[in-house]
Amino acid sequence: MKRSAIIMIGVLAAIISGKSSGADICADPVSAAQGKISGASDLKEPVCVYKGIPYAAPPVGRLRFRPPTPPQEHTGVFKADQFSAECVQSDGPMPGVAAAARSEDCLYLNIWRPQKSDGPRPLPVMVWIHGGSLTSGSGIIPIYWGDRLAAQKDVVVVTINYRLAWLGFLALPDLSAEDPKGSSGNYGLLDQIEALKWVKQNIAGFGGDPNNVTIFGESAGGWSVCNLLGSPLAAGTFDKAIIESGGCDVTATMDKGYEVGKQFVKEAGCEFRDPVPCLRGKTPEEIELARQKYKELEKAKPKKEREQKAESSSLGGFEWIPHIDHWALNGTPLEAIRSGKFNRVPLMVGTNRDEGKLFTMAMPGIRSAPKGLVHYAVDKVLGGETVSGIEKLYPYQNYRKPADAIIDAIGDVGLGCPCYQAAEGVSAFGPVYYYRFDFDRHRLPHMIGAAHAVEIPFVFGTLDRPPANIVASKKQVEQAQPLVSAMMSYWTNFARTGDPNGVGLTPWPKYDTAARQRIYLDLPISVRGTDNVEKCAFWEKHDLMKP
Repeated sequence: MKRSAIIMIGVLAAIISGKSSGADICADPVSAAQGKISGASDLKEPVCVYKGIPYAAPPVGRLRFRPPTPPQEHTGVFKADQFSAECVQSDGPMPGVAAAARSEDCLYLNIWRPQKSDGPRPLPVMVWIHGGSLTSGSGIIPIYWGDRLAAQKDVVVVTINYRLAWLGFLALPDLSAEDPKGSSGNYGLLDQIEALKWVKQNIAGFGGDPNNVTIFGESAGGWSVCNLLGSPLAAGTFDKAIIESGGCDVTATMDKGYEVGKQFVKEAGCEFRDPVPCLRGKTPEEIELARQKYKELEKAKPKKEREQKAESSSLGGFEWIPHIDHWALNGTPLEAIRSGKFNRVPLMVGTNRDEGKLFTMAMPGIRSAPKGLVHYAVDKVLGGETVSGIEKLYPYQNYRKPADAIIDAIGDVGLGCPCYQAAEGVSAFGPVYYYRFDFDRHRLPHMIGAAHAVEIPFVFGTLDRPPANIVASKKQVEQAQPLVSAMMSYWTNFARTGDPNGVGLTPWPKYDTAARQRIYLDLPISVRGTDNVEKCAFWEKHDLMKP
């Protein structure tokens, strides 16, 4: 048989069977606004992955401290087969996660879509916004990869980078003066909106439905989701929202932002110069080095002088957060929600039972403190009336150790109650599904329990990847699979229809202010009334639920 005949038979067989190699499918160029893009087949899952797609121009040079602008068009086919650098940040990588390159040129996104071409199209789109206090993290961390969600649940998953810390949230009067909208300090939030605009414009080419986009994020990603709910600039860029262990009050006034910014200018060595050209003229490494030297000099000053300065300092806590600039944000997202002036979409929101425990891992001895010392420390910081309320709402006898009561309270102040407020507020205007994640069957049930961020690998089906696999053995990963499967279904069902319920799942009722029920994600899954109503009213009254 001639070689040409053999080739023809092979082509006909491929046409008849409707099959072609995964590599061919994924390498087939997709048309986007800036030009054609090709991807690659995933090595383990039947998905196509597109890595490192630019959604904005590199925010460097004159574009530092400016809103994002669209990326340049490219000729030929852009090979999206390598992750981009992470955004500049000072923290190291997560435990067990390999260090990645970092750069100011970091405004890129990644897409996972199923390889198969059968089934309903277009597909729901889920855009993940990573956490990390708005100062660290990226969209390329392995537990965030969307390969298993895409393969098993028939969705398109997008992860994004956005500018962090001072590059993302520095506010200065000089920067506001040069901005046409009179705004500064919201660059990271504007990056997120720009990424959503790119998705809206281009995701159809990747099999996604531009009219069915769900944003979801954890911790600072949850803050970001709520800021997007409250931002008029994000209107129409998404259709559903999921807040995991975030909140709706992590913003600063412009005046507060200016205080932080002026201190930053001093630390960066630009105090006696025109600050904007000075800051744009230095590399991030030069600025961080200058800040380190400044802080070393401060430490060398007399103790009394340092204490006086600390009392009046505007720094400390969460410095790099979005600002109420009356353009991107007209107030806190919680204020927008309660007034009804927000982007009204179905909401899923919840927290983890032991949020606060993760933050004590660096201070293991704190949990061994006796009851008397715990009482004394809290009384000194918060005062007698607050302490008596805490001890009534969080009785020491209900906890394994006395310090655990205060750790539980801290978790409610920072995360549990802000999410409860979001559920309460949004439920007056649309469907809300409220949850608490309780699963703690891993290597550290008492040390971290159902701690902050532990739910993430359940959502993505990545319990066997770092850093989750550090605390979960292979056997524990296997035992957790029924909950992993259920949560992947709840999250993707919600993305598909705005309702997490589906065949074979424990029914999850909508949240309302009469029954106040939520689902408890554990084995077994259960539905009960929420138990934090009185606690959250107490914390709101005492005005401690602020960053």
